[in-house]
Amino acid sequence: MASWHPNHHNQHPADHDGDCCPEEPGVRIRPVTFAELEDYLEGLANPAERPPVPRARVMGITSPPSGFLDQHGRPGHSATGEYRRRRAADWQTWKPTITLRITAVLTASVSVGLLTTAVATSSLAWFTGLIAAAALAWRLRFRPSIDTLAWRRGANGERRTARLLAPLEHHGYQVFHDLAIPGSVANVDHLVVGPTGVFVIDSKHYRGHLHYSAGRLWHGHRPLDRTLDTLWWEATQVAETLGFGPDLHIYPVLCMHVARLPWMRELLVDGIPILADSALRPALQVTRQALSPE
Repeated sequence: MASWHPNHHNQHPADHDGDCCPEEPGVRIRPVTFAELEDYLEGLANPAERPPVPRARVMGITSPPSGFLDQHGRPGHSATGEYRRRRAADWQTWKPTITLRITAVLTASVSVGLLTTAVATSSLAWFTGLIAAAALAWRLRFRPSIDTLAWRRGANGERRTARLLAPLEHHGYQVFHDLAIPGSVANVDHLVVGPTGVFVIDSKHYRGHLHYSAGRLWHGHRPLDRTLDTLWWEATQVAETLGFGPDLHIYPVLCMHVARLPWMRELLVDGIPILADSALRPALQVTRQALSPE
């Protein structure tokens, strides 16, 4: 466990910035030396340690694609669209079973009513059968799958993050949401550019609790390695798309909603701060790399 602070980032074993970032964590855009490539390949051959995250390199991009930052959307828009598409697919799968479900409800109502008639009045039997039918109908109703509902929760998390970030715009920050990554179907939840640095923020709306064990971040029994790797990839894609110079860092941040975090302030995992929603805005206002208004 480590605090997200420029002077503390080397305390985390999974953050291999080396000479790339001696003062600050984040994404540094620069050529990779042969020595660093050898170190990276050696790390891949050693399963006891996670390999260092490869850094981005600008491939001749000197300016962002036309309209890149103008094409940002509403918070959670892409996640909501995916939820609707998946919900429609779930409905198409569920719809052919309607007849069987109605038959099951009616059968349950009649069966319970007949059983109750043997020991009670007909009016009580009718009422009991109705209650049984209603209970079974509720259980057999249409419900989207767990994976589909996760997209709706994700959209809610993005909207909550957007509300937290909105006050920063009164302090010289520019906030963008739902940015499509050129050449990819992926999108960046939030991009914040301000006097304290450039931040790529991923919002997660998880139930349950998170914990840190054996050098990995876990949500229940599921490791979040892929989530962290994807966030690093998004940060490098933003860096390449914007075509910033070699002296500018881009900081990935993971913002958690609802889930219980056992650490007091923040946890640094693979160079990424894991923050509760209440800690997000104060953390972004701590200077990582002072930027001019330009």
